[in-house]
Amino acid sequence: MDQQVLRSIWPIFSAETREQIQAIGTKILGLEEDPAGRDPDLLPSLKRLVHSLKGSAASLGLTEIEQVVHAIEDGLARYRANDRLPREVVEVTLRGLSSIELALGLGDAGETPVIEGLAGLLAALGSGQAPKENPSERFRKDALGVLDKLEAALVTLVSPNVPDRADTVRTAVMLARSLRITAEAAEEEQIAPLAERTAAGFSKMEQPGDGASIAASDLAGLLVEIRGALGPAAPQAPAKASAPAPEPERAPAPTKQAAEALRAASEAAVMPAAGEGAAGSKGGVDQAVRVSVKTLESLGLQVEHLIAGRALQARRTDALRDLLDNTHDTIVHLERSSSQLSLSSGNGSAEALEPLRAGVVSLRGMQKRIVELLKDATREGEQLNLVAQVVRDDLRDLRMVPALQVLEPLRRTVREVSARLSKQVELFVAGGDVRLDRRILDALKDPLLHLVRNAIDHGIEMPEARRAAGKSEKGRLWVRVESRGTRIAVIVEDDGGGLSPAKVRATAIRRGLLTAEAAAKLSDAQAARLIFQPGFSTRDQVTETSGRGVGLDVVLATAQRLQGAVDVTYTEGQGTRFLIDLPLTLASALGLLVRVGTSVVAVPSDMVERVFRLAPQDVGTVAGRVVARVEDEQLIFLSLAEAVGLPRLPLALDNGKMQPVMLLALGKDRVVFAIDEVAGQQEIVVRALGPHLKGVAHLAGAAVLDDGRLVPVLNAPELLRAASPTTRTVAGEIRRPRILVCDDALTTRFAMKSLLEIAGYPVVTASDGEEAWEVLERTPCQLVVSDWQMPRLDGVGLTRRIRSHPTLNRMPVILVTSLDSPEERAEGLEAGADGYLVKREVERGKLLDLVRQLMPG
Repeated sequence: MDQQVLRSIWPIFSAETREQIQAIGTKILGLEEDPAGRDPDLLPSLKRLVHSLKGSAASLGLTEIEQVVHAIEDGLARYRANDRLPREVVEVTLRGLSSIELALGLGDAGETPVIEGLAGLLAALGSGQAPKENPSERFRKDALGVLDKLEAALVTLVSPNVPDRADTVRTAVMLARSLRITAEAAEEEQIAPLAERTAAGFSKMEQPGDGASIAASDLAGLLVEIRGALGPAAPQAPAKASAPAPEPERAPAPTKQAAEALRAASEAAVMPAAGEGAAGSKGGVDQAVRVSVKTLESLGLQVEHLIAGRALQARRTDALRDLLDNTHDTIVHLERSSSQLSLSSGNGSAEALEPLRAGVVSLRGMQKRIVELLKDATREGEQLNLVAQVVRDDLRDLRMVPALQVLEPLRRTVREVSARLSKQVELFVAGGDVRLDRRILDALKDPLLHLVRNAIDHGIEMPEARRAAGKSEKGRLWVRVESRGTRIAVIVEDDGGGLSPAKVRATAIRRGLLTAEAAAKLSDAQAARLIFQPGFSTRDQVTETSGRGVGLDVVLATAQRLQGAVDVTYTEGQGTRFLIDLPLTLASALGLLVRVGTSVVAVPSDMVERVFRLAPQDVGTVAGRVVARVEDEQLIFLSLAEAVGLPRLPLALDNGKMQPVMLLALGKDRVVFAIDEVAGQQEIVVRALGPHLKGVAHLAGAAVLDDGRLVPVLNAPELLRAASPTTRTVAGEIRRPRILVCDDALTTRFAMKSLLEIAGYPVVTASDGEEAWEVLERTPCQLVVSDWQMPRLDGVGLTRRIRSHPTLNRMPVILVTSLDSPEERAEGLEAGADGYLVKREVERGKLLDLVRQLMPG
C-alpha cells in the first residue's frame, strides 16, 4: 500500500486493532473455562472478531500481522462451541496477540510493524504449543531492544530543543508499559515494577521545567537499574537457607547511551528549561489534557442550553419590567380616580373610599417588591451573562489550535513531491500562530495537500524551463494563513508558469465538461475556475502525482462545506495564487435575522457587508441582468426569496418605493439581495440538518432563536456562487460516479475509501449492510463494494436486496472478503455479485481494476 495512505490510516488501524486484541484476549481466556456455564456464542463471536482483524491487516498489506492472525484463526477452527481450549493453545494464542501489540508499538513509533521471531511463532500457533526456547533469554533480548529506545528517548527529552516533546513522551510511555506487560508475562517480578515507574517518570516530562528535570534524573537511574537487572546471564534460582549466600554479581556497566542520558539528566536536574525561569518552577507552564470530540460536543450542547436559559431569563426580566410599568400606571389611575371621587362626593364618602385607598397602598407595596425583584433579576442576569460568555469563550479556546499543525507537515510533502518530479522547490510558511477551529484545521489538511501538490506538479516549471524563462532554477512556494477579523484566509502561491486559459478551455471540452460553444463564451477568469470541476485535469496520462481528475474539486467542496469560498488568480508566466476564505470557528456566531415574505431566515453577519434601502432609480438592466448601483459600482441584484426557492412576492420597487436590501460579500464576490425587513440580530448556533436536507445547497443548517423559534440558516457563500454567471455556465458539468464502500472493520473501510478516492472516485461509507441500504435509499450511487461477513445484514444479503429492487437491480456489486474458497465464491456470484475479491488483493491494485471494469459508462 502507498506509504502516505498507510500513514494516514495507521492511527485508526492501531486504535481499532488494540481494542480487538483486548476483546480477543478476553474471549480466549473465557474459552479456557468450563463450557457448561459460558455463553454458547463465545467461540463464534471470537472467530468473527479474529476474521475481521485478519481482513483489516490484509487490506493494508501488513503481511506479517495477517499471517499471525491467520494462524490464530486456523488454530481456533479446530474447536467447536462446546469445547474447552487447552492451556497450551491459550498461551500460544496470547503470545501471538502480544507479538501483534509489540508490532503496533513499532508502527506507532514510525517504524515498520514487524513480528519478531515470526517463523517460530507461526510454527507454535500451527502446532498449538509454545516453541521450545528459553523464555528468559527471549524476554531479555526483547527487553534490551526496548531499553535502547527508552534511553534514546531520554537523551532527546533532556536536549535544549525538542521538536515534538509530546510525541516523544507518548512513545516512551508506550514502550515502558509494553516492557512492563512482557515482564509480567515472563514473571520477571523485579523488572515489571521498574518498568511501571519508568512509564510514570516519562509521563512527567511532557512539560519542561524543574519537575521534568527531576524526573529525568530519576529515569536515568531507573534505566541503569533495569539494565543491571537484565544482566548478561539468565536469572538463577534463590539459594537455600543452609547454603552460604553467593557474592552478588556486579551490575554491568551502563552503555554509552545510558551514560549520556544519565549525564544529561543530572545537568537538567539543576538547570531550568530555556526560557522558563521562575515561572516554570512555580507551575507557570500550562498543563494539557486530551479531550474527546464527543465530550466537546456535549459541552457545546450544554453551553447552548446555558445561553438559551440566559435569553429566557432576559425575556422574563423584560416582562417583569413591563409589569412594573403597568403597576405604576394602575396606581396613578387609581389615585386619580380616588381624588376625583373624593371631590365629587364630599366628606361623607370618606369611609366608602377607604378600601380604595387601602388597595392603592397595597399596590404600592407590591410595586416596591417588584422593583426589588427586578433589581435582583437584573443583577443575576448580568452574572449569568458573564458566566455564559466566559464558558463560551473557554469552549471556543478548547476548539482553537494553531495553524502550524497543518502547515509544518507540508514541508515533507514538498520534499517528497519535488524530489519525485526532479524539481527544486523552496517552501515558505507563515501564519502558523493563527488559531482556528480544530474542525476547520482537520478539514483543511487534504485541500492544502492538493494545492501544494498541484503547485509543484502543474505550476512550477522544470529547472531547464525556468532557466530559459530567466528565473531561478529553484521554484518558490508560499503557504500562509492570515486572520481577517471573524474569518481567515489560507493562501497558496507559487512563482511558476501560471494558468493558461486556452489550455483549460481545451481540456474542459476534451473531457466533456463543456461544449465548445459554452467554453468560447467564458472569460479568462471564468475559464480559470473550471479547474475546480470534478474530473478536470490537464494531464493526458495518469501519474503518481496527478492526472486522475481529483484534487482541486476537493478544495472547492471542502470550502463550501465550511461556509467558505475559493478564488484563483494568476499571471501567465509569473505564477498562480489560490485563496481559501473560511470562518474562524464553526461554533456560535452572530446571525442577522431577515424576513422574506412570511418566513424568517438567518444569515451569518460576517458575510453581510451592509443593510440599506435601495431607490428605484438605482436598479437597472445590463447585458440582460438586473443590477443595482451601489456607490458607483454595478452589482448583481436578486430577490432573496427567489434565490432560496420561496414564492416571489411583489417588491417595494415594483410600486416605486424604497426597497430594503442586504449586500453580501465574500472576497471579490458582492451581490445585493432584496429582503422585506430586518427582524433582528443575535448569537446563533448552527445545527446540522440531517441526511435528507444535505442536498439543499443554499442551507447551512438551522438555529433555535432566543424565543424558541426554529429558523433556517442560509449558506451565504453558496448564495453568492449561485448568483455568479460562472456557476450557471458550468452547472451541467459531468460528475464522477459515486461508490458505496461497506465494511464493519473501520480500518478496511478507510483503506478501500482512500484507495478509491486517490483514483478519483467520490466515496460514501457504511458499517454494515443495513446502514448501506439506508445510504442507497437516499444517496445516488453507481457501484457497491461490500464486505461479506457483517452484523445485521451481510454482503450476500445486501446483494440479494439490491438485485430485488426495481431501480437498483442493475447496480454492480463487488464482494470483498477473507474467505477464498470455491463454495463461498459460488454463493456470492449466485446472490448476484458482479465481482469477488480477497482482501489481501485490495492493496495490490486489483480492486481498482475491478471497479474500472464494472463502473457504468
